Amino acid sequence: MTQYTYFTMPFESVPQTPGYTVWFATWSNQRPTDQDAKPLVVCCSTGPAPQGATVLASALKDPPPPPPPPLAVTTTDYSTTLSAWLAAGRSL
Repeated sequence: MTQYTYFTMPFESVPQTPGYTVWFATWSNQRPTDQDAKPLVVCCSTGPAPQGATVLASALKDPPPPPPPPLAVTTTDYSTTLSAWLAAGRSL
């Protein structure tokens, strides 16, 4: 099985062509064009998280659909929510 790492990073730090999967707050993999809007960015990689990223959770399974919208305002709370969501998916 492959280890997947989910992480967040500042919108402005996401490269134009990242080497990992990226979802924006609208849970789209299309980069928003409105530069005033800086959405939450959640990424998934089989490698290590890039410099400047905050690791949210890891999972030993195929990447699921994009994570659910964050219900909390802090990265720590969102990480807890994401970990629970990934754990629930393992039992399906």
